[in-house]
Amino acid sequence: MPNRKPTAVAIAGLLALTVALPLLPASRANAQEVVQDEGAAYRAWHDASQAGDNVKALAAAKDYLAKYPSGQYADFVKKWIPNALMASLDAAIKEKRTADVITIGRQLLESDPENLNVLYAVAFNIRRNELLASPASYQNAAVAVELAKKAIALIGAGKTLTGVQNFDKSATLAWLTQILALNEQKNGTPQGAIKLYEQSTGFAPQDVQLAGRNLLAVVALRQSAYTDAAKAYNTVLSAVPESDRAAADTKPEVKAARDRINVEADGLIDTAARFVALAKVKGLPAATRDRVNQTLESVYKTRFPEDAGLAGLQKILQEKEAALAAPAAPSGD
Repeated sequence: MPNRKPTAVAIAGLLALTVALPLLPASRANAQEVVQDEGAAYRAWHDASQAGDNVKALAAAKDYLAKYPSGQYADFVKKWIPNALMASLDAAIKEKRTADVITIGRQLLESDPENLNVLYAVAFNIRRNELLASPASYQNAAVAVELAKKAIALIGAGKTLTGVQNFDKSATLAWLTQILALNEQKNGTPQGAIKLYEQSTGFAPQDVQLAGRNLLAVVALRQSAYTDAAKAYNTVLSAVPESDRAAADTKPEVKAARDRINVEADGLIDTAARFVALAKVKGLPAATRDRVNQTLESVYKTRFPEDAGLAGLQKILQEKEAALAAPAAPSGD
């Protein structure tokens, strides 16, 4: 074909056509760019979600909402985020990634601060994986205490765990209160710890593992207090002249020290007897039961030297065993 160059008329016609085409208004052009950008942001979330990459998808979802809080997909993405976070929380719990459990739990509580399921899940898993570990870790004890207290308050106000059949209010309060007791013991406040351990056991006395652990902790705390009282008594008694030792209990300071020993001994005897009875009735390890029983008998003999045959102690144990063997009373919940 011959090489044809455009004529002047043809060029003029092209220019006229170009001039005649309407220009796209700037506002419409920007709107199209916004739509395209929003679509790209949505696709970034959608692709990551479809691929099962929750970390990337969550980041993309937050990025989308930050840029397009009223976008056409905003409501859907907002509803997706809590579900995705719950799935991530479940995975972190199963894999015992405590740091992630706390981080994800905090994210969920930002939008739903009274989510009892999240409060309980995070606190309970710190308790199980750290506070009750061997050796115990108290790295996140403050977080567990904070969330446990909030959960206890919500349960007290009538809130229950959702999606849980036959929610056991008493057992849940027992576990949460044990967290507070463990922390008090670690902080060196034995009386506060003993009170909380007793509260925990009182919520679920038939929970053998919980009651056994609580009683063992209280035995240790009371034994320490008894030892301190005995040392204090010996210190006071050592200041009394040898010639006055026979009538030493008539001195106020000696009598006060002796009374303190008796109070601590009575508390230790009661707690140790409760544990020995529980161990016998519920079949807890014999080695632990025997160890506590040795302490029990030693303190009882010192406290009641006149009962050489330990008849009184046997009566105490029989009464506690009978109470444990009796059917549990309805909780009333």
